[in-house]
Amino acid sequence: LSTCPRFKMASTPEVLNTQKAAHGHLAAVYDKIQVSASSKLWHQATLALEELVQDACFNAAGNKDLIALYNELVKDQPSGSSWSGFGSRMNAVKHATLAIKVSKQHGDAEPGIEEAIKFLEAVGKGLTDKEALLLMRLEVARRTLQAGRVEEAKEKLEASKSVLSDFAELDSSVNSAYYRVSALLQKTLGEAGEFYKCSLLYLAYTPLATLTAEEKQALAFDLGLAALCAEKLYQFGELLLHPILKCLEGTAGQWLVNMLNAFNKGDIAEFEKVSADSAAAINQQPALVGNAQRLREKIRIFALLEQLRDIPADCRTVAFSAIAERTKLPELEVELLLMKSLSLDLVRGVISGVDNTVRVTWVHPRVMDRESINKLTLPKLADWMAKVDKTSVFLANETPEILA
Repeated sequence: LSTCPRFKMASTPEVLNTQKAAHGHLAAVYDKIQVSASSKLWHQATLALEELVQDACFNAAGNKDLIALYNELVKDQPSGSSWSGFGSRMNAVKHATLAIKVSKQHGDAEPGIEEAIKFLEAVGKGLTDKEALLLMRLEVARRTLQAGRVEEAKEKLEASKSVLSDFAELDSSVNSAYYRVSALLQKTLGEAGEFYKCSLLYLAYTPLATLTAEEKQALAFDLGLAALCAEKLYQFGELLLHPILKCLEGTAGQWLVNMLNAFNKGDIAEFEKVSADSAAAINQQPALVGNAQRLREKIRIFALLEQLRDIPADCRTVAFSAIAERTKLPELEVELLLMKSLSLDLVRGVISGVDNTVRVTWVHPRVMDRESINKLTLPKLADWMAKVDKTSVFLANETPEILA
C-alpha cells in the first residue's frame, strides 16, 4: 500500500517535533497527530488536536504554540509546498472551534484583540458551512465588544441572530456562543435582567466541564448579582437549582448564595442577618450599594409572595395587618406594596381600602426545590384528605341511599 500514491505517507511539518520536545507530557498526543496527519486520517488528526489544545500549558501568558501549530500544520498551504495542510478537510464546525481556541493566544490586550479578529476573519473566508461561519462571526463580535466597540458588536450580534432564526436545529456550540456574547453585551450595557436570562440560556447549551473553575465562579457571582438587581425578576429558582451556584459554596462568595436563598424564601430576618454579617463584602459591590433601597423593597415583595402562596385556596382574603407582620412594614404602607405587586403582575386580586384586606385570585408561579415542595404539598395534602373525609361523612349521614 505504501507504494500506491493514494496511500503515500505525507511528510508532516517540523513544528510537531519541536513542540513535542518542549511539551514532553504531551508526546503521545503529538505522536497521534503526526501519525494520523501523515496517513491522511483527517478525522483522527482532528480528534487528537482537540485533545491537545485542552491542555493548560497553552493557557500560559505569552504562549503562542497553538498559533504556530495552526499556521504550519492545519492551515491550507500554497500548491507545491512540502505539506499541504488539512484545514479544508476538517469538519467545518470543529475547524471553527479550533480556530477560536487558537485565537485566544493572541491575548486580551488591544493589539492582540485586533490580531485575533484578523486571524478569525481570515479563517472564516475559507469556510462555507453556515454553522461554522456563525461561530466565527460570534467570536469576532465578542472580540469587538472586548475592544470596547459596543455598537459595532451589537450590530454583529443582531446580524448573527437573523441568521440563527433560519435554522431549525443548530449545533449546541453555536447556541452557546450566541448566548455568551449576548450575555456579555447585556453586562456591558448594564441590563441585569437580560444578562440573567442570556447567561442561563448560555449555561443550558454549555457543559460546565468546558469552563475553568475561575470562569464558573465569575459567572456564578455575576448571575447572583444580576438576580438581586434585576428590576422585574422575582424568583430565583432556576439559578438556585443550577449546579454552577455550588462553585461559590465555601468561598468568599458564600454570602451571595445565602442572600439569594433568603430572597427566595422571603425571609427578611435572614436577609438582615446576611446584610449585617457580610457588610464589608456587600459594600465592595457598587451594584448592591446603589440598589440598597430597591433590594429592601424586593425582599418585602418576595415575603408577600411567599405569604400569599401559603394561604389555603378557600381562604384568599388576607388582612393588611397580617401582611404588615410578615413584611416588617407599617400597616399604612401595605397597600402601596400590594399596588406595586399588582402593577408588576406578580399578584392578581382586589384591594379593599375600607376593610384593609386584599382578596387574592392568583400569585406568580415559581420554580420549586424539594424543600418548597414538601412545605407546600404535605400540609395541603393533609388538608385535602381531611376535607374528603368530612365530605364522605356528610354524604353518608345525609344521603345514605347514594352510598348504599
